[in-house]
Amino acid sequence: MKNLKIKNNNINFSISVIFLSIALILGYIEALFPVNIGIIGIKIGLPNIVTILAIKTVGTKKAFIINVLRLLILGMLFSNMVRFAISVAGFVISFIVMVITIEMLDFDIIIASILGGVFHNIGQVICVSLITSNLELYKIIYIYIIVCIISGMFVGIVSKILYNALKKVYK
Repeated sequence: MKNLKIKNNNINFSISVIFLSIALILGYIEALFPVNIGIIGIKIGLPNIVTILAIKTVGTKKAFIINVLRLLILGMLFSNMVRFAISVAGFVISFIVMVITIEMLDFDIIIASILGGVFHNIGQVICVSLITSNLELYKIIYIYIIVCIISGMFVGIVSKILYNALKKVYK
């Protein structure tokens, strides 16, 4: 599926700012309503809707900037240094995987979202293991991967619906 790339710089910039605002709102909503299923650190990943849309519409570089700004702002508002480092580790790996799957391999948005979610948690588990020197975390990674597949599917479906709507507006 060919990506919609918005070429007009003014529109591209405006959409980037709107994407950042939406990502901040979705991150804030996740901070207000944490998912409590007995496993620490589980989130749906709503801001990843914006990540996928940004990669496909305004480009990889702006998508990266949008997400770095989102992480910095939300990190200052709702996090500490350890949680921020864990978020960054998950983001970096997840973003790379999503860019590869969307831009290079032309995977479906839903598959890219699922893989992004899975690798986000793999990055977080690696980071937590390094910080705590506790390799026992790898024993429960399968639980996180199962949750990531479900939440990644949800985020991917929503992203695909919104992307198809954007394509109709910006033909």
